This record gives sequence, structure tokens and C-alpha cells, in this order.
Amino acid sequence: MIEKAQSMLASYNTAMTELQALIDDSFEDAVETLASLESVLIITGLGKSGLVGQKAAATFSSTGTPSTFVHPVEALHGDLGIVQAGSVMLAISKGGGNEETIEFARQYQSVVNGPVITMTEPASRLEELADIALHIPALPEIDEWDLAPTTSTITSMALCDVLAICTQQRKDLTQDDFAQFHPSGTLGKRLLLNVGDLMIAGANLPIQDLDVSFADLVYEISSKGIGMVLLTEKNGELFGVLTDGDIRRLMARNEPVTEMTAVECFRASRRGKDLPKVDKGWTTQGTKAIDCLSQMQMHQITSLVILDEKNPVGLVRMQDLVAAGL
Repeated sequence: MIEKAQSMLASYNTAMTELQALIDDSFEDAVETLASLESVLIITGLGKSGLVGQKAAATFSSTGTPSTFVHPVEALHGDLGIVQAGSVMLAISKGGGNEETIEFARQYQSVVNGPVITMTEPASRLEELADIALHIPALPEIDEWDLAPTTSTITSMALCDVLAICTQQRKDLTQDDFAQFHPSGTLGKRLLLNVGDLMIAGANLPIQDLDVSFADLVYEISSKGIGMVLLTEKNGELFGVLTDGDIRRLMARNEPVTEMTAVECFRASRRGKDLPKVDKGWTTQGTKAIDCLSQMQMHQITSLVILDEKNPVGLVRMQDLVAAGL
């Protein structure tokens, strides 16, 4: 069975190569037609081609081309009312010979006289109605009887996918445009969620002046439960970050921490090294949360300070980003 499976997948490779060879000027015409769509793309198909069409409608809609799937039989029994001026039809059929899809295409042209794009094997009856004819290769299905829609569906789906993405690119849609179509779920969060939506801020933000006592410093870290405190200068600008781990290491070295101020603890924790007080561990409120996660992973840190100009306004931890579903 392993060899059979490998052979079947190899036949898919062949099908994709032949599909690639069938991409011609008609494909470019289809992209231009869809990019200038004034209403909605109506996709139709019967059987497995209909299932391909349903997936294609979802893909087109999610990439900026408003689309809906209409079953050809239902269209001939009332759903034809959905068609309107400015729409385009994409009719999918392997052999292009089923009467329901052909009749729906005829009625569509009669009602709105809109363009019909067909997706079939070459020289089909359905293609005779086409304003633009796209082709899939006429190849055997992968089952031993050449009956189960497999090769034909995978090539049709692939052609629909590249048509949708090329149309998206032709319309110069941005990642932000794409995000508007995916407001929920992991994809929506990756595209829409800013760090300002997740940051610890206000009364929950652990923050202290440089001259506070060690007792005040420890109280701030403990009461806020974040495991660190942001130290600010008199003008409100961020001076540095001190963690509970820094304090434990100072105590392990028998440093007289109880007699130190916050700034003295900070300097002692750095052993006098002339290092940046705030290096890669900061960002701004408008930064996408997913970019903050990448920043943390790149620099092997677990939190970022959120700055407005040079003033700290928030803090975000890796665990906050993970909890948000990123």
C-alpha cells in the first residue's frame, strides 16, 4: 500500500505540472474580470465540483472577493433570484456536461447578461457558454476504476486557489485588509491584536522611583505579582528594570540590599557593567502582539516594557501572549 500511495501522489505531481501548462491568457482575463467585480462572484458546481466550489467561495471571500456558492439545482428552483447586475459566475465541472450547471449558466446570462468563467476539461459543452474558459487537465482519477473524483477535484481546487490569490494581489490588498476578513480565531488575533490590548497597565503596573527604599521596592514587586519592577527617573522616563531574580542574586552574594535604594540595587545587580539600561526589551502600544512574541523569542526574553516616548505605560509578558492564543 505504501507504493500505491506514493504512486498516487506522484500522479498528483504530474497533474499539477499539466495544470501549470494550461495557464494562459484566459487566466489573466479571469483575474482582471474578478479584480473589477462590481457585485458578487457566484460560484456553482454539482457533486464534488460543488464541494470544490463551496471551498472556493470561502477562499475568494476571505481574500477580498465577495463570493457565494449557489447549487445549480436550487438555482433553477428559486435561488436564481440571488443573481444581480455586476456579478460574475464561475462554473466548475470536470467534464462540463451536466445539464443542471449548463442550464444555470444559460439562465444567469439571460437574467443579468454577466460574464461566465468556466473551469472544465478542454472542449466541454459548458465551455461553449463561457466568456472566459479555464481548463484543468483531462487525466485519469487515481482510483483503479477512474471513477472517484480525485485528480479532477485537486486540480480544480488548486486552480481556484491560485485564481483567488492572484485576484487578491491584482487588487493590491494589504495584510491589514486581509485581517478585516478574519477578526476571530488565531488568524484574526495574529493580524489584529496589538500589544496595547494585552499589556499590564495602570494600577497593576509595578513601577517605582529610583530613590525608594529596598522595602518599598520589594513591596511593589510582591504586591503586583509580576516578578519585576520598572524604575523611572524624576521626569518619568524609564531608567531600567529590576527583577526578583536580580534581588535574589544580590542576596546570594551577601550584598547589603536592605540598606540600598532602588537605583543602588539596580547598579549592584549589573556589577558596574556599562550596559544599556533598556536594550531590546521594549516596544510601543501600536506594535502587533505577534511581533512582540517574535521579538521575545529572538532575544530570548520573557517580557517587554511598553513605552510612550520614553515613559513606561505598560508591560507584556510572554505568558500573556500565549494565553491570548498566539
